[in-house]
Amino acid sequence: MERAESCGKSVTTSEEEEVMPESEEGEVMMMQEQDGGAAAAAEAMAPAQIDVRMDVALLHCQACLLPLKPPVFKCEAAGHVVCCFCRAGHAGLCSRASAHCGELDVVVGAVKVPCPYRAFGCDRYLVYHEAAGHQRACRCAPCSCPEPGCVFVGSRATLLGHFAAGHQRPAVTVRYGRAWNLGLSLAHRRHALVGEEDRSVFLVSLGPLGAATAVSLLCVRPDGEDGAAPRFWCKLSVERPAGDGKDNLVLMASAVSSSALSTGAPAPGQGMFLAVPQELISGDTLTLSVPIDPIQPAAAAAGGAPRSATPQARTPRRMQ
Repeated sequence: MERAESCGKSVTTSEEEEVMPESEEGEVMMMQEQDGGAAAAAEAMAPAQIDVRMDVALLHCQACLLPLKPPVFKCEAAGHVVCCFCRAGHAGLCSRASAHCGELDVVVGAVKVPCPYRAFGCDRYLVYHEAAGHQRACRCAPCSCPEPGCVFVGSRATLLGHFAAGHQRPAVTVRYGRAWNLGLSLAHRRHALVGEEDRSVFLVSLGPLGAATAVSLLCVRPDGEDGAAPRFWCKLSVERPAGDGKDNLVLMASAVSSSALSTGAPAPGQGMFLAVPQELISGDTLTLSVPIDPIQPAAAAAGGAPRSATPQARTPRRMQ
């Protein structure tokens, strides 16, 4: 970007200047002082930030078309503005982009835009080239209601309120590292849980699978958040005493998958699920043990199970 030449104006006076009386000269000087004070006041009242509109293409590399981020360069042949990753490869088109544009570094580092999820409660303004990363991790990113036919879309916090008010099924609060006994009514195929520590939202889905009932658990969060890597580990188990003094038990342990539910809840039998025989269900109620543990970052990177604390005594809870 070429630096613009400064320009100014010169004021000339006629050779025969009119001599002003002292009183008039004093009045002129007073007016000049007043004008200078008004200019200073206007400058003091000027906003520190302004909202502007501009062609978003000006903030993108003209080679890879991705948002520009400092340092920004310009090719000398055609003046194309490119990012540091494209400066060498641009030589195949015009010439090597060797001119560093420090002025543009300041601009692209200062241009801010509102979060795309502002309508869902996020009031943050982001540097433009960082907006995509924030969007993938924003906790206000919308999720859909899992109930068939329901068109509600909102953040996870509002989704919990909608589920309680619109479908009369408030979420059950669970604490990580403990095994919770949940009495789930088969009349309702969707049940919501919320982590006490971080307010993460989980969905327990029940569905027919032949003569059995398929039970699955997923974490409700935007598909792109943190790369959608699993953040939790769970064990789903159903246990019922048998007539011979022993217990019949089915159990499944796995990482908890994530979904924004944009296409609805997974169908029974999809992904990881627990198949519960009818013999382990009491009437219309399935009593499910659900311990959930956060996956530590090191364990998540290795793809392994978390180093969870030993589950404490079970606390019975029943969902209506």
